[in-house]
Amino acid sequence: MISYALDDDTLYEIAVKSLTAPSNAYFWDDRLYDTHGAFVSWAERGDDLLEESNYHSALALIQGAAGDSAEDHVIDGTSSHWAFGSLRTIFVQIRETPEPCDFQGCDGESRWWREGIETHTQFCDDHRDDYEAEGLSYEPLIAPFTEAFLEAAGIVTALLDYPFVDESDYSERENKRFEANLEEAVDQAHKLNWEDTDAEREAILERAYPELGELYGQKANGEVSWESVAAIWEEARDAHFSELGNLHLNAPIEGQLLLIAA
Repeated sequence: MISYALDDDTLYEIAVKSLTAPSNAYFWDDRLYDTHGAFVSWAERGDDLLEESNYHSALALIQGAAGDSAEDHVIDGTSSHWAFGSLRTIFVQIRETPEPCDFQGCDGESRWWREGIETHTQFCDDHRDDYEAEGLSYEPLIAPFTEAFLEAAGIVTALLDYPFVDESDYSERENKRFEANLEEAVDQAHKLNWEDTDAEREAILERAYPELGELYGQKANGEVSWESVAAIWEEARDAHFSELGNLHLNAPIEGQLLLIAA
């Protein structure tokens, strides 16, 4: 995966986009599109292995970057959509949680700061209003970006130029799905010749396997053409039984053995 060093302007732009909520949508968690922005999504019922791989790989990287704060800073969200079914989305807290107000007994979040005050430097909205009435000026207190957001921003930026978050993860998932699909297609081909024994099936499979392996990568998402598997299977089956027939025809009969022994 390509690594990017993003400047503050780019990070701010990504943060704004990630916090822009879709129109006419309902969310079960008040943090979504407020403190936590949306990044990578994946339709669980879809067949796109690349989206599946990128989602899981991105989630692992972002959680790893968040460290001990992963439980709060990273949300592995699931929602339902009438067209796509179950949709998973990685939501990431954009900025660190504001520190509490400096006033004793106040549990409000510090949103403002002012230099030149010995005991109180960070203020919540309420205490800022109290002091502003006295003509004091304040600056917005902007918390730093979280490590989870920095990682997520780098991932979505890199995906613009390179489609894989982790190519080895994608290859592993593709190979696993191909093997499962191939086994299903072979079982179907074998069922068409139900009279073959298990031993004959294994012999045919051993003969056909090199050519079956060449099907890998011919179709997207580890898919396998059942027609191609059936054709390869029939060819291997014909060769197998032809070989058995030739061995039987060429085998010496008992009288020949007696004559040779004499």
